[in-house]
Amino acid sequence: MITSSNDSRIYQSLKLDNGLKILVIEDHSSDKSAASLTVNCGHFDDPINRQGLAHFLEHMLFLGSENFPEPGSFSQFLSHHGGNCNAWTGTEHSSYFFEVLNDHFSQALTQFADIFHAPLILPSACEKERNAIDAEFKLKLKDDSRRIYQVHKETCNSAHPFAKFSVGNHQTLSNLSECISEEIRAFFTQQYQAQNMTLVVSSNMPCELMQVRIKQLFSCLNGDPNSLKPAISEQLYLPEHMQKSIFIEPHKHMQKLIVSFALPSIDNFYREKTVSFIAHLIGYEGKGSLYSILKKAGWINGLSAGGGINGSNFKDFNISIALTDEGEKHKTAIVEYVFCYLKLLAQAETDLLVQLYQDKKTLMEIAFNNQEKSRVLDWVNSLSVNMHHYPDDHLIYGDYIMTGFNKVQFDEVLALFNAKNMRLIHIHPNVPTDTHAKWYSTPYSISEISAPWLESLEKVDASAIELTLPSTNPYLAKPVVLHEIAHKHKTPEKRVSSNTFEFWFKQDTTFRVAKGHFYLALDSKKTVESIKNMAMTRLFADLFMDKVAEQFYPAELAGINYQLSAHQGGLTLHTWGLSGNQIELINEIIEELLTCKFDSIRFYEYQRQLVRHWQNGNQSKPVSLLFSELSATLLPWNPTPLKLAEAIEQVSFCEFNEFRSGLFDSLHCQTLMHGNWTPEEGDNCVAMLQKALSGKTTSADLNRPIVTLNEPAIQTHTVPHPDHAMVSYFQASNDSISEKIRLMALNHLISQDYFHDMRTEKQLGYLVGSGFAPLNNRAGIAFYIQSPEVCSDILVEHSNRFLADYHLKLSAMDAIDWEQAKQALMMQIVEKDKNLRLKSQRFWLAIGNGDGQFDMQAQLKTALLQLSKAQLVSYAKRLFAENSTRLELKTEKKTTKQATTSQVDKQVLTH
Repeated sequence: MITSSNDSRIYQSLKLDNGLKILVIEDHSSDKSAASLTVNCGHFDDPINRQGLAHFLEHMLFLGSENFPEPGSFSQFLSHHGGNCNAWTGTEHSSYFFEVLNDHFSQALTQFADIFHAPLILPSACEKERNAIDAEFKLKLKDDSRRIYQVHKETCNSAHPFAKFSVGNHQTLSNLSECISEEIRAFFTQQYQAQNMTLVVSSNMPCELMQVRIKQLFSCLNGDPNSLKPAISEQLYLPEHMQKSIFIEPHKHMQKLIVSFALPSIDNFYREKTVSFIAHLIGYEGKGSLYSILKKAGWINGLSAGGGINGSNFKDFNISIALTDEGEKHKTAIVEYVFCYLKLLAQAETDLLVQLYQDKKTLMEIAFNNQEKSRVLDWVNSLSVNMHHYPDDHLIYGDYIMTGFNKVQFDEVLALFNAKNMRLIHIHPNVPTDTHAKWYSTPYSISEISAPWLESLEKVDASAIELTLPSTNPYLAKPVVLHEIAHKHKTPEKRVSSNTFEFWFKQDTTFRVAKGHFYLALDSKKTVESIKNMAMTRLFADLFMDKVAEQFYPAELAGINYQLSAHQGGLTLHTWGLSGNQIELINEIIEELLTCKFDSIRFYEYQRQLVRHWQNGNQSKPVSLLFSELSATLLPWNPTPLKLAEAIEQVSFCEFNEFRSGLFDSLHCQTLMHGNWTPEEGDNCVAMLQKALSGKTTSADLNRPIVTLNEPAIQTHTVPHPDHAMVSYFQASNDSISEKIRLMALNHLISQDYFHDMRTEKQLGYLVGSGFAPLNNRAGIAFYIQSPEVCSDILVEHSNRFLADYHLKLSAMDAIDWEQAKQALMMQIVEKDKNLRLKSQRFWLAIGNGDGQFDMQAQLKTALLQLSKAQLVSYAKRLFAENSTRLELKTEKKTTKQATTSQVDKQVLTH
């Protein structure tokens, strides 16, 4: 198997007699083990009269097996031992995966295997879980991705399995002559055959021992290695589905044009990456690109290429274009520009295409050899999916391999990008519609595209427009060098320190990849003087990213990324990726940042986009709206999207320019440089920053305020959504480590129990959970429920009753369970950073929180060792007692067409 040069894991493949394909990974660098099983069965396999059955089966498999019959016992076991599990159902595959602390992996794997050997699928559990499926369906009724997806299903070949309804609901999954559990069991027996499965297991155990254990557990699965699943025979589109314009009315405001071409399966192109290379060329954003020309015309805000659904016998190649208001008037011209660019590609010199392909190949090789480890859970899941698409030697390398430019293949694929093989999808609130999609009631219509216009598209003159192909990338000229270690500090060193400017530096000594992360926080009191200024700060960040997109796009292609974003009290610049040219890029970005001026046309366009974006937030899930209100209530510098929209809507270009001109007059700067850089490069960066910032008035660090809860507070909010929701937030009384660890321990113990009681047992809603939720370094814990049926007052009542009694369950824990729970939380606290990105994030968060010793993990570890069960029981009893201090937010249905408003029944808050 081809692996990255910095991958020290050991991989071994095997295949059992029943046909199960297995990949075993020996990994001594992780505190956790993981497994993932992916089966070649998805919603495409649903019986036509039982649509959603594959999804229903996915839910049922976690609700008890022969040797572990208690519903949810697997999830609870994992939760108590530092792990978790999840699953998903796709079109042609379903996947199940878990992670757990290494010491408990063997027991977890035993339970996991039993799920696929002898699931119970009990009638009583089916009745309950069908409610969860229906709640999941109702949760997404206003989700535009689901609504648009359904229109797609209704505008393709109805005989293709893609046209089936994937989620299921009460209507499609109701009992017929007998309980549906019998149909689910029969579906499982037929589809979940070992020869259709792949299993990936990663642990610190030796590969040989893992193989023995896997054979013991999984050889009993039914399977026939000689039985192959038949290929899909129907085509996704018939001739009558092409050359169509499809108009879709979204729920949230959206202005999008999609130029879509139908391709066959692209699995056979993975070695050459021909389709992704074409996507790379069409999606290029540099000078002379399709994106650049259309943006300069004021017609688009964004363009991406290559997305779209794909499967074993189909691939949609979508060119997705975010339209401006002006662009809405020029959709025909935009499509003509697209065909001009396609003609330019078809006429391109082979030598240039080979050079551009080589650039892309070089980048992929660099990315492959500088891979950073992800969560072991995500890693095994991705590999178990790859096993259905790539041969063993390419399970990892398959996503990166580019064997060479294939001109014949390139021409064959590009020939499919023709007008007769095209569909146009226009998404806008004001499009003409004449029908509604099933299940989601999405308004849409279909019309024929004019034949003469289609013919004219094939005859466009590419030379008539100033479009150009990319040139070779200058950022690839500098070789990738991994520096010798010259800075052996375990944590960042403060190399410049004053009241107004801090520069922290650390050369990476752990991951040894040619990458780095640079953070620069610019605090400006001007940004938080009013809600209007907070809104203008966010608008400034968006305008800046828009302004420099073309200039720095080659850097992005070369693996160096950048992002300017607003934070409470200012702006943060983050650059990351390959370290070689990053300092030069940082210098250029900062120079632009401090001197940039914006075009009035782009200002008004982005102002409109931001207002729509913030107003769209009002159409979000009720739980999301409540969390937004929670944040705005407790963080004065983080207002709700609606208040930001109201503030920015009336700002003129002149007023914004006045704000911009004084934005950086008085600054406090904090910087972190962490990665493959030498101390000398760090000093050069300091000199560059000091030169750039010279002449600016400096100011002290801004302390981000938080509102303190002193008494119970209740808020009721009207929302434009049929679901009901509640959020209960409990805030730490102080910033002490001892209270922080109590809330972390409480969340660790309660989260799975809360979910099981509120969702699995009481079926109050699909969206249920809890979480440790610190705000501005003040610890807290939040509980939430969203339900399509149960009103918010009842949800609050159930939640409060559970919480008030939870101290009794804690009291009943025996000493062994208590120590195991502490050990699981301890492993989470001291868990090693998986990659350079996570370590940089942790360092940056510590700097922002004033933890210059970088010892929060050590402090939490000490506090947890000192925490007794009696202390936590007493704390939980006090925290969750009736009428204890908390912020309770709940919804009521919106009855007017006015914007969402809030009625505060009782709220006692102090700064």
